[in-house]
Amino acid sequence: MWVCYMLVQNVGWAIILFTLIVRAAMFPLNLKQQKNTAISQLYMPKVREIQTKYKSNPQKQQEELMKLQKEGYNPTGGCLPMVLTFVILFGVIDVVYKPMTHMERFSGETITAVVTSAKKVDIAQTLLANPDDYDAVLAYLKDPSTLAYSEKEETDADGKKVKTNNRNKAPEGFDLEKVKPAIEVSDSVITSLAPLFETGGDTKLQELYNNNSRLSDPIRTGLQTISVNYADSSLYRELRALNCYDRNDTTKAFIVRDSGVDDTISGKLEALSHNIVFLGINLGKQPTWAFNELIIIPIIAFVFSMAQMIIQQYLMKKQNPELAQQQKSMTIMLLAMPFVSLFIVFSVPAGAGFYWSVSYLFGILQSLIMYWFWPSDKIRAQAKEKMAATAAAKEQRATIVTVDAEGNTVEKTERLSKLTQKEIKELNKKKLEAARRADAEKYGEEYIESPDDDDF
Repeated sequence: MWVCYMLVQNVGWAIILFTLIVRAAMFPLNLKQQKNTAISQLYMPKVREIQTKYKSNPQKQQEELMKLQKEGYNPTGGCLPMVLTFVILFGVIDVVYKPMTHMERFSGETITAVVTSAKKVDIAQTLLANPDDYDAVLAYLKDPSTLAYSEKEETDADGKKVKTNNRNKAPEGFDLEKVKPAIEVSDSVITSLAPLFETGGDTKLQELYNNNSRLSDPIRTGLQTISVNYADSSLYRELRALNCYDRNDTTKAFIVRDSGVDDTISGKLEALSHNIVFLGINLGKQPTWAFNELIIIPIIAFVFSMAQMIIQQYLMKKQNPELAQQQKSMTIMLLAMPFVSLFIVFSVPAGAGFYWSVSYLFGILQSLIMYWFWPSDKIRAQAKEKMAATAAAKEQRATIVTVDAEGNTVEKTERLSKLTQKEIKELNKKKLEAARRADAEKYGEEYIESPDDDDF
């Protein structure tokens, strides 16, 4: 993926190029899987016969199936491509989550410095989004007791008792993520919040967002998300820092200055913030059910997943009717797979969903190519010829000695299946005579040749 990124300088195009390379590399395995599926159909009558015949003897059944596998039957031949597909998917997800590590190859120290600075900005912007909460935090840093959430019962103008609390309220229709990009953070604000960034700052941050805090609900949720996303064990820390860096020019300048990175790293960070955007979609952000440009990724993933499933089922029904009939009971499960894909794409950054979508598209093209150039009926016909040739090669042969019209001895080798009953009888007689002669010589006895007997 890094090589692809270096070539095209865009995460989206790198994913497309990488997916094409992976699909091309795995094509022989997928073709072998299709051939194995087609050939396995030739063995199914024998498999069912063995399963029926040795139904009450699992050990014998397994032995007979093992013999069948030596002849070419392979019930697990299609597992490897599926396993590799998931292994590569997890690798791509890790690459998308860690663009600083895998795309620009930043050192661990540089990443930590950038992430730490971005966390400061993110906390400051979150608190500044609601001035009442920012003031409450400043008061808390001077006197921790002022942060406590409390409820009390009061009597209203009508004489009814009502419960009130001191929790701050966010403005109506407040959307924290939409407010943040417009907030510019100054050095004085960072300085005022310094205790949150020093040793023990995570404990103070936790006190700000727990249920006993009087901060408003959106701000407490935002602070908790920051705490989770910037943790050392979080996969999302690099993307979170990159998204924070890209909010406005002030955040960029502060993160570069506060992290102490040089001009080279600063330039790479700026390039990465642009290169992670593909056709107007930030592949580092996670899609939500909100109607915006990110919703395109789950939609195309669902459409391509459904299209691939339908096309593969159609091709299987056309090429392997018996196998398609056997898998008819799995139709509901297969139909559910696109919905599973949809759920997963909403759970990861858009870049991972984009890879999945592109992989589905190339999978459809691959299925059509194999259908056009390597149809299952052609594969089965070739397999039948090979099986017949193998069986013929293994069939027992015998040498028959005859005398032609001129009195010459003629030897010919024939398969037993082509010999006449008379020739087989003569052959068996000669074998028995040879055995008797050997026994007579072994024990020093006189050998007497048996008379001709038509009933022999």
